[in-house]
Amino acid sequence: ARGIGARGGRTAVARPYSSTDVMHRLRPDSASHIDLVEIDRLLFRAPREQLWVPPGGRGIFGGQIMGQALRAATLTLGDAGDAFRCHSFHGYFLQAGDPTRDVLYRVRETSTRRSFATRSVDGVQRGELVFKMQASFAADARGPTDPEPPEHQADAPEGVPPPEDLPSFRDTVEGLMQRLPPSGRFREELMRLCAAPVDLRLIDPIDPLDPDPPRRDPIRRAWVRVAPIDRAAHAFGVDACCAAYMSDANLLTTALLPHGIQMPSKKLGAVASLDHSMWFHAPFRADEWMLYDATSPRLVDSRGLAFGSLFQEGRLCVSVAQEGLLRLARTKTA
Repeated sequence: ARGIGARGGRTAVARPYSSTDVMHRLRPDSASHIDLVEIDRLLFRAPREQLWVPPGGRGIFGGQIMGQALRAATLTLGDAGDAFRCHSFHGYFLQAGDPTRDVLYRVRETSTRRSFATRSVDGVQRGELVFKMQASFAADARGPTDPEPPEHQADAPEGVPPPEDLPSFRDTVEGLMQRLPPSGRFREELMRLCAAPVDLRLIDPIDPLDPDPPRRDPIRRAWVRVAPIDRAAHAFGVDACCAAYMSDANLLTTALLPHGIQMPSKKLGAVASLDHSMWFHAPFRADEWMLYDATSPRLVDSRGLAFGSLFQEGRLCVSVAQEGLLRLARTKTA
């Protein structure tokens, strides 16, 4: 085993892989942010080497925790997994995840029935809960003679430029780097952004180097997708896991737009997701472009509420709701 530095000056020893461990990888030729190691029945591990902290964050990216937890729940469906797909989950962030430690995911088989299955997932570090999720999966139980159920959806936003007309996420970051001095904290945080596995192309973006951006309505839209998925190698349900990962990007900070604050900012003292829910309405491919339409109806008592909708080819595929902490930095006194 090899040692890596940990907090408090201690050395954490990496847990060696056991011959009984099962690797669940998104892509066989490269590591992914939602890869898991199955170390026992209903028990999974996310190696710390692949954990990611976003710029301005104080712990593991919440989207990564959600994507891993949902994948752990999905994998426990076993042979029945092909018949089920996640239709909703509700998660609570109980404390910041430590990127210097592995995350263990303990899954409990709450129920498995003909039409629905539910799983509870605990994300654990140092023996303490850092995240808790309840996920529900549905099977299509309609018979050949059943009537077609009624259906409706909200319309996708109109007049949105296609993703091909917008700069790529990496090009945007590299352009910002050219405007910064050769060293500094903000430059380091931008470099960390390049490690994000999501191509996010903001529509009508705000200059992230502007310390006092103009106030605007709490609406943010972007095109998002993950890197290509090896569909022959991955397990079922991985698109929902990737959507959970993507859904945490730029959602909560939509609540800051009317106040002329963006992240990262020296004006912010603490930013953290508190709870996050998703509903999956229709099949989609997370490695193909999805339009993410986010809005925030309320910010009060340092808690922001935001809703999001993920559209693909005009079809509403996913709905998202999140509440999070948006606390201003304390003013220093003499």
